[in-house]
Amino acid sequence: MVVASSAVGALMGTVGVVVVAVVVGRLPDGVHGYTDGSKIYVDDRLSAVQLICTLVHEGIHIERGHTTRQLEAVEMSVRYETAQRLLPLERIGSCNKTGKLSEIARELGVTKRVLMDRAATLTDADASAAGCWECLQCPAIQMRAQRMVPAA
Repeated sequence: MVVASSAVGALMGTVGVVVVAVVVGRLPDGVHGYTDGSKIYVDDRLSAVQLICTLVHEGIHIERGHTTRQLEAVEMSVRYETAQRLLPLERIGSCNKTGKLSEIARELGVTKRVLMDRAATLTDADASAAGCWECLQCPAIQMRAQRMVPAA
């Protein structure tokens, strides 16, 4: 099934991703999506949040000219860029940072993995501006906070 939606196209445009044909079907367990460079294939079991995160991620692969599976370093770079596009600092700063990491991700409209990827890309100044030092829910922020505390 190929999905064409002006709402999806408008949303993808707001995060700077080129819109292409999206093919929805059953993919192997654990595979949310992939691209051949001209279409994005997504699993039909994804939630709306997973779908948006996957479309942005695969759209970045297309922007970069990727048509096949990439090395892990490239994949991490695409994951980090996905997180940066979906979670600008202002958006992170405006959320309620109490509760579990999964609840914070749900409030922000992203997956927990995207939220953790974004935390991993924050500079200390960005983390401060976004209020992450008060929250300390993301493992990347927890580890950096521990390094900042002088040893006794």
